[in-house]
Formats: sequence, structure tokens, C-alpha cells
Amino acid sequence: MRPKTKPSQPCLSDCPVCSVSAHKRVPVLLRRLTLICLLSGITIACAGAPASLFCPASRTISLNGRWQISTKTLSPAGSYLPTADDSAWDTVPVPSNWYLTHGEHSGAVWYRTRFTGERRWKQQLVQLLFSGVDYTADVWLNGQYLGFHEGYFGPFSFIITDHIIPGAENILAVRVNSPREEPGKDWSLRKRLIKGIFSHHDTRPGGAWSPRGQEKNTGGIWGPVCLRISDRFAINGLEIRPNVTPETRTAAPRITVKIICPDIPEGTAVRVPFRLAISPHNFMPSPGQDRSFRITGTRWLTRGENRLVFDLPAQEVRLWDAWDYGRPDLYCATFTLGKGEKIRDSRQTVFGFRKIECDPDTLVWKLNGRRIFLRGTNYISDQWLSRMTREKYAFDLTLMKRAHINAVRVHAHVEGETFYRLCDEMGLLVWQDFPLQWGYADSPAVIRTVKQQAAEMVEMLFNHPSVIAWCGHNEPPWEADWMRHKYPDYDPRQNRVLDRILYATLKAADPTRYVRKASVSEEHPWLGWYSGTWQDYNRPATCPLITEFGAQALPGIETLKQIFAPDTLWPDTEEKWRKWSYHNFQRRETFEIAGVKMGSTVHEFIRNTQDYQARLIQCAAESYRRQRFRPVTGIFQFMFTENWPSVNWGVADHLRRPKPGYYALQKAYQPVLPSIECRKAVWQPGEIFTARIWLINDRHSAVEGATLAYRLNHRAATLHQGQLPGDIAPDSATPVATLRWPGLTDGQFRLELDLRDRRGHIIAQNDYLFQVSADSH
Repeated sequence: MRPKTKPSQPCLSDCPVCSVSAHKRVPVLLRRLTLICLLSGITIACAGAPASLFCPASRTISLNGRWQISTKTLSPAGSYLPTADDSAWDTVPVPSNWYLTHGEHSGAVWYRTRFTGERRWKQQLVQLLFSGVDYTADVWLNGQYLGFHEGYFGPFSFIITDHIIPGAENILAVRVNSPREEPGKDWSLRKRLIKGIFSHHDTRPGGAWSPRGQEKNTGGIWGPVCLRISDRFAINGLEIRPNVTPETRTAAPRITVKIICPDIPEGTAVRVPFRLAISPHNFMPSPGQDRSFRITGTRWLTRGENRLVFDLPAQEVRLWDAWDYGRPDLYCATFTLGKGEKIRDSRQTVFGFRKIECDPDTLVWKLNGRRIFLRGTNYISDQWLSRMTREKYAFDLTLMKRAHINAVRVHAHVEGETFYRLCDEMGLLVWQDFPLQWGYADSPAVIRTVKQQAAEMVEMLFNHPSVIAWCGHNEPPWEADWMRHKYPDYDPRQNRVLDRILYATLKAADPTRYVRKASVSEEHPWLGWYSGTWQDYNRPATCPLITEFGAQALPGIETLKQIFAPDTLWPDTEEKWRKWSYHNFQRRETFEIAGVKMGSTVHEFIRNTQDYQARLIQCAAESYRRQRFRPVTGIFQFMFTENWPSVNWGVADHLRRPKPGYYALQKAYQPVLPSIECRKAVWQPGEIFTARIWLINDRHSAVEGATLAYRLNHRAATLHQGQLPGDIAPDSATPVATLRWPGLTDGQFRLELDLRDRRGHIIAQNDYLFQVSADSH
């Protein structure tokens, strides 16, 4: 039997190309926004009815399910034609990455599926929508070539009305190509595929510098596929520019609607009625005061693509805010084309009213007019994005919030659209990298595809209030002098023109957000890992923005047993070390630079690496926070989770089991933090132990009437204790005391701090572990 997709199967709620939120909205009295519109043909009316009455008129039919697949080399004539014999082909779930079902393969793969066309579709507008194909796609329907798309993350679509066979079986064929790049020629210094960390990175299978660094390919139709049917017109874009004035908490949004009309005769125009409504999405307005608003009117549409622009007058709104500074209040905009029984199409988008600013000189960030400090992490969810679900993303983001993280750097790639939707809902800020990682070919073809994909990224993510910045290139050759030690033909001028064009493309596509040309090596200190020691983080920072810092740590023993066979758990031969290296473990950095001891058992090995990662993270994060705005404005620990069964920089392993480094980050990232500035972890007998105590407050409200208690514990006994005033000004970092204790004997000591409010409730806690020993090594 050949697999068929059931007609009228509902599209998955996570399908980004549909841009329709599937979350239920509670019927409420909606917020009143009195609008005065100067546009011709538009009338305005307030409505007490919920926005859910304005339902999308189009229908989506999922094509997800079991597709046929062939990894053999097939000519197009033997693959895309309806008469091609595919009875012996394998089947595969769509969406998925082919590695997860068929193992190692690089190159072209053929996909085929079938669906039944409805007779009425010939009088409608039918689009075929893909939300993610890695890396290129050639698409045919019933033997007719529809087109080509390049880029693993961008949604794309085709109008297929004229190619559908009504009342019969339709055959969809897709040739997906995700090739290996030729080592030495293209990979890894002059790559041509724009896949970022998915094709070259030290956290992917094989690592960054191994000949095996392209294994476990990410190719496949990894995002949902669906049909979208509307009545001869289609709304293919709905962009909201919030235009917020924070001082008055008002917004004058600009709404741009993209409509395609393929059937209007050339040289003519059709006048079509429309309705635009904006209403609260995730909050309950005040009864009797808050109602929705509508704009109704007509517009002339012509053949092809039409762009309608609506500038709305300023009105009071609720502002979207980060979780630790306010509430992530969201709105839903619905645009409906047609009226009454002649609804042509309807489109929804969820967005937030907020203003993000970043001073280009100081890199000080403001959200809704108030200064904020970014407590961030780097994130790669999974090596194979089809495995990520809403539940998995929600788990990761909840784990981040519990660690007091308020900003996520999506590191040199683009995540699935569900990730950004959840960041909107949960109030997490997103620093979004474009997927350029290290070196790329300086060719016109690469420049063209970079421009195309940059525009797709901005269009795809524009309405997400969580996205606060675009960054073009991670560690490009023109600034990464360390590459001269990796590549004999290194050229320090490489990719300068490429990055200049990418920067201009991002700026032109989105003038509302901060755009950065590159995340450069200077902002990635990597002290105690690639150079120096972890104590060097106590030195003054030279950059306002620190976008990478961290160290590796082994996962717990149960996770490690799932990565390595029992005879490889203790790597005592070069062959075993090669397997560890393939799973990203860095031997030289661990033992020679970090100075971590392996110990005599795997349990000691695990504990030593985890202790080192935790100590380094605490030291770095607290030091940078003590330097808040002098000059540090934001920090991003590297990395939050491990994206495949590996041993790398995650503070949670690939099974999402936290390491001690997670709890060190959680402690150091408390919005209100009593911080301990201590320059070393081992003191000599006879030295005077010295620690400086700081009080840090990232919040916009003061801490008043608080007290700070300190204790020095040794062998279950408290040697010293005391109490200090704990009042803290808003948005501040202040040293409040220096503790000095002479005559400490050998052993391990713990300095503990408790910050309590006037009722004695704990606001924040911190501690610092140190040794007194004649052996300082």
C-alpha cells in the first residue's frame, strides 16, 4: 500500500507558515482603543465581541505523516514523474531529519507523498507550504516543476492551483539535498552552505577540526508541510511595527499586509472590503473599560503581490516586558479580506508592544525606556531540529528561567518557530545570530544566498517581541586571528565584504532592532579554558558585551553510560580518547590549561570537571555583574544544554539533567545578589583571608529594610559571623564591606551570605568555597 495523507487533516499548531496561533483565548471584554484613521475608505467601530469571532477563513490541510523516501542516486526523470515506480521505496515520517530514521547519509534524497485533490479547489487559491527543509529543495507536483529553495530554516511556498488534479490522487515529489562539502577546498574555511553550527562547530558530532566533523547530517524535511486553501486571494504576510512611546505607554503601530492576487486580469483592479482587529492575547483586560477595536474599509488590489500599509494613531497599550522586569503581555492582530459570506482570507499574528534600544557606543540596553542588564546563555536545542516539540522547548526555557536567565543567544543558527513563540509568552529576550560560523567562500553565489536568507530570517521572526537583536557572523575570519594556527592559507581579509553586505541587509530589513555585524573573539574571553586561568575573570573587563564564557564538564555517570560503552567509560588508550574527542571532549584544554585532574576513577573524573565548570561560571558571572555598566552591559554563558549525546560546555546534558554548573549559574544570576569578590580559591597558612562583599540589584525597585548576614563555616562549626545593612538601590552594584580573617588553619571553608527582608524572609543567598593549604596547586 502506498501512503496517503488524509484530506482535511488539520495542520499542526506549530506550523509557522500558517502564522495562526492555536492557543485558546478566553472570551473577554476587550481593551478599547479609539482610532482616528485618515485612510480613504476606512471606517472605525469599537466592538465588545471577542476577537475570536474573526476566525481565519482559509483552510489548512496537513501533509505530515509517512512519506516515501529514497537515498539512492536517481535521475529526475525517474523520480518526479507520477508514473515513477516508488513501491520499493522506504517510508519516513515527515517532519523529521533523515539521520534519525536512515542513519548516515549526505547528499540528495527523494521524497514522495500523495493527497486527494478536492474539486472545489479549482475555484480557490491553493498554496503548498514548507516550514523547514535542510538544505535545498526542488519541488514537483504531478510532474510539474514548482521551484527551488535554498536554506535550512526559511519557510517557503508555491501556488499550486493550476497543477492540482481535482477529485483524484496528486503526487508531490521533493528532491532534498544536504551534501558534504569537500574537505580542504570548501569545508571548513570556505564553506558554501549557510548552516552555521549544523555544518561546522565544536559542539556537533565529530567536533570542529576533525575529518569527521560533517558526520550525522542534518538534512531532511524537518518542519511541517501543509496545503493552505483560500478564496482566490491569500494574505501571505502580516507585519506589526509597534512604534512604542514608553513614557506615555502608548503605541502608534504600523501594520503592513501582504496579499497575493494571481487571478486578477492584468491592468485591472478589484475593490475588496477588509477588517483589521487588534485584541489582547494572553491577559484579561479590565471589565467595562477594555474593548477590541476594528478598522473596516475597502482597498484596491491588482494582479500579483499587494502591500497595504496602515498607520494607526497612538493609543495607550500594555507593554510587553521581560519576565524579571514586568509582564510579557501580548496582542493578537487579525486581518480579514472580504466580509459577510464572501470572506476571501484571514490571517492572524501574535505580537507585543515594546521598544528595544541599544546605545551603539556603550552597548547599554533599554527595554521600554528602562535600562536592563542581560543575564544570558547560549543555546542550541538539538542537532536535529525535528526532535524539538513545544513541550521540549518549554522545558528548556523553564529551566532557564529557574536559573534567573533573562536572555538567550541563539548561537549561529535559527531555531524552530515554536521556540520564539514560547520566548514571547515566557518573557525571555532573544539575541538572534544569523547562521554564519567561522569561514565562508567569498563568492557572488554565497553573497546572494546570504542576502536571501537574511531577509527570510527577519521576515520569519519580525513580529516576535522577544527578539531584540540580529547578529551577522560568529567569529568571522577577518577578526579571528587564531585561525592562522588552524589554516595555512588563512587570509585576515576573508568575509569582510560578505559581512558588510549582510549587515546592510539586516539593517534595511529591520530598522527597529539593534544589528551587530559580528560576535567577535574579543567578546569571547574563554579564560581558564583556551588561555589564562579562571581567576583571570576577576580582572577588569575590556568589552561591554560578553557573548561567550564557560568550561566543559562531564555529565553524570548515568548519562555518560548512555554515551560511551562500558569499556570506553575510562579513556586510558588513544583509541578510547579518539571516541571521547568525537563526542566533543577537549583533552588538552581540560588537563593542560584548566588543570583539571582526572583522578583514579570515572566518578572522580566527573566530579573534578563539574567542580571546575561550576567554580569558573560563578567567578566569571559574579565578576561581570559587579562590573555592570562599568563597562559590562550583558553576559552570555556558553552553553546551556548539550545538543546531542556529547561531553561539552552545557550546564545541562543532552537529557536535560543539570550539572553543578547549572546551580552555580542559578546562584550567580539571582536578580538581587549578595556577591563575594574573592581573588583565589586556595590560601596559604598565615595569610589573611580577604573577601569583598557587594550588593547587586538588577531590578528597577529598591530593596529596603533588608539585612545581610554572613557566616564563615569550617568542619560544621561557625568561626565568624555578623550582620550588615542590606538596603540596595535599584539598578545598582555597590561594595558594602570587606571581610578579613587571619590565622585560618588548614582545611576547607565556606563563606555564606543570607540577604533577608525586614520580616526575616530570605531574598537571596550566596556562598563561596575555599581552601587553606600549603599546597596551592
